[in-house]
Order: sequence, then structure tokens, then C-alpha cells
Amino acid sequence: MNDTVRQLWEILTPKARRRFFIVLLLVLAMTALETVGVVSIMPFLAVLGNPDLVTQQPQLAALYEWLGFETPVQFVVALGAASAAVVVIGSLFKSVTMHVLFRFAHLQRHEISTRLLQTYLQQPYAWFLGRNSADLSKRMLSEVDQLGKDLLLPVIQMIAHGMVILAMVLLLIVYDPLMALLAAGVVGSLYFIIYRIVRVRLGRIGRERREANTERFQAASEALGGIKAITLTGKVQTYLDRFRHPSRTYSRHLAANDTLGQVPLYLVEATGYAGLVALVLVLAWRGDNLGQILPVIGLYGFAAYRMLPAAQIVYRGFARLRFGAAALEHIHRDLHLPTRTHAPAPKPWIPQQHIRLAGVTYAYPASEHRPVLRNIDLEIPVNHTIGIIGATGSGKSTLLDIILGLLEPTRGQVRIDDQPLTPENLPAWHRAIGYVPQEIYLLDHTVAANIALGLRPEEIDRAALEAAARAAQIHDFIVNELPQGYESTVGERGIRLSGGQRQRIGIARALYHNPPVLILDEATSSLDVETEKEVQAAIDALQGRKTILIVAHRMSAVERCDRIVQLHDCRIHSIQRFQIHEKPSLPLG
Repeated sequence: MNDTVRQLWEILTPKARRRFFIVLLLVLAMTALETVGVVSIMPFLAVLGNPDLVTQQPQLAALYEWLGFETPVQFVVALGAASAAVVVIGSLFKSVTMHVLFRFAHLQRHEISTRLLQTYLQQPYAWFLGRNSADLSKRMLSEVDQLGKDLLLPVIQMIAHGMVILAMVLLLIVYDPLMALLAAGVVGSLYFIIYRIVRVRLGRIGRERREANTERFQAASEALGGIKAITLTGKVQTYLDRFRHPSRTYSRHLAANDTLGQVPLYLVEATGYAGLVALVLVLAWRGDNLGQILPVIGLYGFAAYRMLPAAQIVYRGFARLRFGAAALEHIHRDLHLPTRTHAPAPKPWIPQQHIRLAGVTYAYPASEHRPVLRNIDLEIPVNHTIGIIGATGSGKSTLLDIILGLLEPTRGQVRIDDQPLTPENLPAWHRAIGYVPQEIYLLDHTVAANIALGLRPEEIDRAALEAAARAAQIHDFIVNELPQGYESTVGERGIRLSGGQRQRIGIARALYHNPPVLILDEATSSLDVETEKEVQAAIDALQGRKTILIVAHRMSAVERCDRIVQLHDCRIHSIQRFQIHEKPSLPLG
């Protein structure tokens, strides 16, 4: 429990912690008003039960004369009105305080989700290779929501209502220490015993809920992402079953948590009612008159009215802390991942002489003893076009990822004009590159937004937009075939476009900022022969003016390159100038 509270405190920013203390001050004021409201009921009920107290009780008599009442009835009405006013003001202030409390807790969900996304986006590319995007999305959205609901909000409510309970108990102790301690002991013992019984189960179902949530997110993501293949292979029911089981487990555990959190309320309510009846019987048995009984019943009844819901909220908070601890551990860990310091976008690092790979070896973290590239030595002169070919699995895409700076060599260096590529100069290098991957990622947005990725509509340079689209051989299609031209939406992942059209938008995106280095990873593989020729002609037009790297399977895509690098068995097999009709020395696979 202490670790849970400590981790929860650690994930709050200094600003959030200051706001937390402001909320606590409001809670203290709310508690004071609640206590005054409970105290105010006693003189009203005492005078109501025995009007003679107006003259018999010195303090009441002085107040009666000072206010100038003519009859005890008027005084009783005034006391009742004053008590009601204090209770109403306290309730209104409580409403404001609870609004501030809820607003603080829910805004933390927003801030923690944003910080998690920022942390994830600042991780190196290799970090993502061993992680599932659905799991990260689930943690950033669903688990953070769960953290707010089952951890942060309950902790704040426990503090707020714990103060109310403490104030009520102290008030009762002042009036009747023995009775107050007995009542507090009975209620507290009930909650403590129930919590000790259910705490282990709460922790277990909390962990199982988190695991089930991960599984249902993954199943949904895979089913929706691969809908075409799933439909064609007739595996719809399989994926539905994969989703159904964890979804049911997740819902059942939420229901169990709610039930275990609610059960004590009914027992305590029954105990409280029985205790109040017993108190009345004891007072009547002692022979106390109505004037003596009413204030005591009012005090204990109104205090119980305030305390019992508060006690239930405190218990529920402990139960939720136990249930939600599993989600907190992962969020706490991820928020403390090392991140890069954000800096203004640097100027592009434009190569002046060459890009050089010196003794580069790379092995993925999951298979450190099986490098996918070994001792790669390669020099790429500026404004030359280099083709990279090789069989599937020969390391072509990995080689590009290393040149891009997405992967750091296990051994060796990437050097730009004899300066090593480092984390410090990597942002400037990225700004010099236009990249076209095998799979084009498209937003469910306009064509313009997809080409000028990351720019707001008012920031888009329309001339550069059109120039890039023309170079990618897609301008005519956009203006003639799409209903709203560049403002037409492409659908999720570009579902409203053909594969070739998506590929050409990706090429236009790479050319939008007119980068000095252009890298194409199977960029024309999904194009038909005619379209490939058109796009290849656009790429040919850039030769001599840009440094271009092309990974391809088809020889037609690299036949005009200045040099062709052939990879085989994780190494460079040959570097040659391709001659038309000449076959590669090794199969491309």
C-alpha cells in the first residue's frame, strides 16, 4: 500500500503537487463547515424538546435576550433556520470542493496520458521493436483512465472523507468519550476485518484485469488492422473468440471489484441503525426526558449521516488502491524512461561530400548473437544514386534504418562528411532526409495533410505541395479524380485509395520539404509497370541533384543507379555499375 501511494505521488509533476495541496486546503475548510453543521443541530433540538432551556441555560438565555426575541417559539424557529443555513452553506461549499477535487483528478488523467505519449515518442526506434503498439495505446488511454478512477481519485477522496470522519469522531468524543470510542471501534473493526478478507483477492483480480485488458486491445487491433486477410481466410470467428474471452474476464473483474467495494456499506448501515436504536433505548431506560434525548439522538444521527458514507468511501478507496496497483506499476515505470531533451528544430545537416558506413555490424536486441549485418563498409558520394538489392532477409531495410539513424550500429559508425552520427546531431540529419517506406502510413485526413505531414492547414506551402505531388506523378489524379482535390479525405490508412496511389502520396510526402537526401525502401514495389515507369522518371529527374538510395527487388527500379550494392549473407557481396540486361550475380529472392 505504501509503495502504491509513493508511486502515485512520484508520477505527479511539481505543479500537480502544488494543486493537490490547494485541494487539501479546500477539504479542510469543507470539514470545518461539516463539523459546525453537525454541532448546530444540538441547541436547536435541545430547545425544541424543552423550551424552558431558553431561560434555564445561561448561554441560551443571553443569546435570547441579545437577539430580542419575544417568545421561545420565535427563538426555536431562529435556531432551526440558522442550523439549516449552516448545513446548506456547508453542502454548497462541499459541492464546490468536490468539483475542484474531481476536476483535479480527471485533469491528471489528461496530463499523465500526454506525458506518456511524449515519453513514448521520445524513445529510440529500436525501443519500439520489442513492444506492441496496442499495448502502449492501452496503457496510455485505458490504464491511465483506470489509474484516475481506481487510484488518484480514491486517494483524494480518502483524505477528504477521512478528515470528515476524524472531525465527527472528535466531536462525539468531546460529548461522550466512551460511547464515541465504542461506536468508532465497532465500525472501524468491521471495515478492517472485511478489507483484510478481500485484499488478496482484490490484488489478484486487479492483475488479471490488466492482463485481460491487454489481450482485448491486441485482439481488437489485430482484427481491425487485418480485416482483409481475416475475411478472406474465414477467420472472423477465431478473432471474435480471441476478443470475447479477455473482454468477458475484464468485465467480470470490474463487477467483482465493484461488489467487494460495496458489501461493507450494507453491514455498516445495519450496524449503525441497530446502534442508534440501542442508544435510544438506553437513554429511555435511564429515564431521560425528551429534551435530553433529542439532542443526543440528533447529534449521533446527524454525525452518522455524515460519517457512514465517508467511511464507505474510505474503505472503497483502500479496495481500489489494491485493485489498481498493477496498472500503476507499468505507468510509473514508463514515465521514468530516459527521454531526449526537446530542442527547437535544427537546420538540416546537408552532406557536402559523402555518407560513409565504417565497419558497421548490427544485431537486433532479441538476437544479439546473430547479426543481420556484418562489417559493412560503404561510401555514398553526394548527389549519387545508389541501388541496394539482395534476397529477402539479407539486411537491406536494416541497412537503411542504420543510415537513417533509427538504429544504432552494434559496432562501427555512420559518418556524414567524416563526422560521426550521434544522438545530438541526429535531429539535423533527419531534417535532411526524405523517406519512403514499404508501407505508407496515411492519416484519416486530407491529401494535403498527408503530404505535408505534421503541419497545420495554414502552415502548408501550396506551391511545394503541388510540386511534390507532380514529382510523384499524382497531381493529375488528385485534381481530376478526387471530389475535393487536395482537401479530399483518404480514409483510415488510405483505404479509399489504391496501393499505387498510397505509394505515390508517400513519395510526395518525402519530396515536400525538398530534402537533399532521398531514401526509398521498396517505394515502387506496389506500382504497376506503367506507373512505376512514371515514378521512376520523376526519380531519374532528381539524379545528380540529390543523394538517392533505392532498395528494390525489381532490377528495373535500380537500372539507372550510379552504383548497385548487392547484399548477401549479412554482408556486401558486390558493388557494381548495373548494365541493362546484365543479371545480378546472386538471386534477389
